[in-house]
Amino acid sequence: MRVWTTLGATALAMALIGCAEEKPVKVVDASLLDPDCYTVDPYQEIRIAEPTGDVPSDMRPFLGAWGGGAWDGQICHDLWIMEIDGEGMALMFDAHAPGFHPDATAFTRRGNIGDDGRLRVRKGPARVEYWIEDGRLYGERKQGTRVQRIILTRQS
Repeated sequence: MRVWTTLGATALAMALIGCAEEKPVKVVDASLLDPDCYTVDPYQEIRIAEPTGDVPSDMRPFLGAWGGGAWDGQICHDLWIMEIDGEGMALMFDAHAPGFHPDATAFTRRGNIGDDGRLRVRKGPARVEYWIEDGRLYGERKQGTRVQRIILTRQS
């Protein structure tokens, strides 16, 4: 009996190790991309500041206009990252089509780019993280137990 228990435990451990070594497959959900998405027309030109010399090179790609995506394929979103300082503090213009609210919304917000390369910002009760991968801006929005995702492409 002891031999079978030992063999069973060994087999289980090897199966778990085998599963742990598998690499996750990256799946891009095409519904998160929507080049025809529309949010708002800004009432004035949104200016993107040139980064100063103290802005780390890995943070500079965040600057610019991002759009063409919808949270979980439903709520269009545009994001202009207008300024980043040397500490990773970002100033942005954040626009959404109706969905989170009855009307389209647009706000200026501040966020912070961490050492892990993720831009984090609070949007009311929601916490949002953005990161750049393969030239696209990915986002994850968490509010309570709900998690929504988006993929944005560079517009400027």
